[in-house]
Amino acid sequence: MTDATMPAPAPQGLLARAIGMLTSPRATFERVVANPRPVGILFVSALLIALATSLPQFTERGRQAMLDSQVQQIEKFTGQPLPDEAYARMEQQSKTHFGAYLTAVSVFVTTPIITLIVAGIYFVVFNVLLGGTAAFKQTLSIVTHSSIISALGTALGAPIQYMKGAFSATGPFNFGALLPMLDEKSFLANFLAGIDLFRVWGIFVTAIGFSVLYRRKTGNIAMAIFIVYGVIVAGVAAFLSSR
Repeated sequence: MTDATMPAPAPQGLLARAIGMLTSPRATFERVVANPRPVGILFVSALLIALATSLPQFTERGRQAMLDSQVQQIEKFTGQPLPDEAYARMEQQSKTHFGAYLTAVSVFVTTPIITLIVAGIYFVVFNVLLGGTAAFKQTLSIVTHSSIISALGTALGAPIQYMKGAFSATGPFNFGALLPMLDEKSFLANFLAGIDLFRVWGIFVTAIGFSVLYRRKTGNIAMAIFIVYGVIVAGVAAFLSSR
């Protein structure tokens, strides 16, 4: 919560706030906390993700790469090869570009829902458990503005994956790419693949935002978020390596 005795910083425009998340997050968050406006930046993040994930599917190369990625993910989670009939249905559907449109629409539907859930969790932790007094709109603004980092990672990763002809849920900037010699079914390979450089960056930025909002140490907040993130990634890696 901002100090009531200090004059509120002047509000920034949408573009300035988006750039500020990359160049000077603490100074930008000082303005965001004083003037919380979560909707516009959330739309920008969703738009970046929607364009990056759907546009490649309108090309033959991108369509086939996305189809192969979807099949690999299904087989990885089920532990079974995809039946030929199911593959044929998915291939026919992909040729209509239905998946591209569905991807774009689903991003705009799921992104706000996930963002609200995450912001709600942070609000409960900081306000209910730790005695903070910030408004939910301020907490939501921290989450939405931080999301521009991961959205940027998705946008930058899309052309790289397109050129490689292979898409993955974790993108090209995960730590698993540094050790390609690992068995892709091993726990370590799946764990490293789940750690994304832009998500790590985003966690640091999120921690800065909450340190501004709740006047707590950035390092402590970042450490707590990283622990939760690591546990989730480890759980998913353990599940995938067991298939």
